[in-house]
Amino acid sequence: MRATTRKRKPFMTLKRWLVLITVCLLLLITVSFIYFRNVQSPQWSAIKAAKEQATEAAKLTEIDKVSHHIWQKDSWIVEGINDQNEAVFVWVTEGQLPVIIKASEGMSEKSIKDAFTSNKPQAEVKRIQPGLFDDKPIWEIYYNDGEKPQHYRYDFYRFDDGAFIDSYTLPAKTGP
Repeated sequence: MRATTRKRKPFMTLKRWLVLITVCLLLLITVSFIYFRNVQSPQWSAIKAAKEQATEAAKLTEIDKVSHHIWQKDSWIVEGINDQNEAVFVWVTEGQLPVIIKASEGMSEKSIKDAFTSNKPQAEVKRIQPGLFDDKPIWEIYYNDGEKPQHYRYDFYRFDDGAFIDSYTLPAKTGP
């Protein structure tokens, strides 16, 4: 005998599948956002504290750039404009008073880069940033020397006159 009753509709219809997928995607995005915020919040807090300390010490009205430098000490370098409309650099290090230097009293990043590339034209500069070396303001240049095997180097130059201080070479990559 043949069944005369109708088949039951499936529980997971197209509409329910779409709702489930949308909810899962929203949940994934929310969890990713919370994780990212959780991971980045210490960095954001440190940047905010450095900005506040530099603003208070140098009476900054505008902040252009904040750099983090780790060599011998962990330091933050805040570049900005003070209340007298002068460009200044402020070195903020935990446990020490901020060091404030007017940009006009030091070498500019462009002049350091130009001097460096004229001395080492084969070098490929990866990064130039201000920092601290032996508790003195410096310019740090991180670069590839252009030789085979490739070596990456750090060169340090005095902030005020651009005089060479020291150089460190990272070991070349070795095979597995």
